[in-house]
Amino acid sequence: MSISLFVLIGFIYYVLAAPTANEPLQIVTARADTSRSFSVDKHVDKVLSFWTDDKLKAARPVMPNRKLNAQSITKLQPITNGPLGFVDGTIGSLQKAAVEAGIVSGIDQNDPSSIKVFSGTGRHTYTVGKIFWNITANSYGICSGTIVTAGNKDTIVTAGHCCYDHDAKKWRINQNFIFIPGYNNGAQPYGKWAARAMTAYSSWTVNQNYNYDVCFVNLYTNSKGQHIQALQGSEGLGYNYPRNALTYSFGYPYNLQQGQVMQYCSGKAAASKYGNGFNGQTIPCDMTGGCSGGPWFQSFDTTVGVGIITSLNSFIINSIANYMNGPYFDSSIWSLYQQCAIK
Repeated sequence: MSISLFVLIGFIYYVLAAPTANEPLQIVTARADTSRSFSVDKHVDKVLSFWTDDKLKAARPVMPNRKLNAQSITKLQPITNGPLGFVDGTIGSLQKAAVEAGIVSGIDQNDPSSIKVFSGTGRHTYTVGKIFWNITANSYGICSGTIVTAGNKDTIVTAGHCCYDHDAKKWRINQNFIFIPGYNNGAQPYGKWAARAMTAYSSWTVNQNYNYDVCFVNLYTNSKGQHIQALQGSEGLGYNYPRNALTYSFGYPYNLQQGQVMQYCSGKAAASKYGNGFNGQTIPCDMTGGCSGGPWFQSFDTTVGVGIITSLNSFIINSIANYMNGPYFDSSIWSLYQQCAIK
């Protein structure tokens, strides 16, 4: 394999030749460029102050809409995926009062075909949020993301296509990339948080392999030096979980209330029909662009809104309406997560 090393102001990344079947996955990271601001604090202030209410409302989604490949994926669906493992969620200081008061999520049943506006106050309203970045001087993008338990207490997970722009062939880390937990119709109850680093597999950034459409983002602390996980809490993350399980998906799709309100779907996951070597799953859901990167939960407690993230909203297929596809979180995604959780 040939490797070329490019050093840009603020971060380093590797451009790799296309992996062979036996080549190990390569982890690549992009870091925020703080050189023009002369300090991290000034950089963060500049990023956060960029976002006015009008810019947030003007943002538009990016979600891949793929063509169906008739190739069968039967051989790509392993019966077993290795030992199951997970990290559990945590309760943040802002969640604590709600937990002690017994405030519940408002999701009252396991409806296998539900597609609903979420208006409750469960724990995932603290951890699931909306992502923004600027595309040009006058255009802005949106995705969804979730705080995950991490040793650095600063990590969210989202889709790879929310972090890396394949059309422009560049990371979005220096495009005023922010995360707003609990965003609701313009309200920012827990503030805005700027990104300091993004990490994904080269199989996504180089080859656009949808099995690896996953990105972990490390955030800066807020102006008080507080970590987002300490305040908001975090969701658990699992790998090698059972396939074909009841799954809940959350996000901010633009086709429903223009992405201003968190929505959710639930249903039993099934093998995706996409083909192209895709090993992920699909769930019934009419959410489209804007929900990209939003979490898929298994073992989801509908009373308090707690579960384990086992996938995320990745792409739709243009000939199959009302179904969302997501990568299967296996041991390779767990390895990627472990790299980001300590940075």
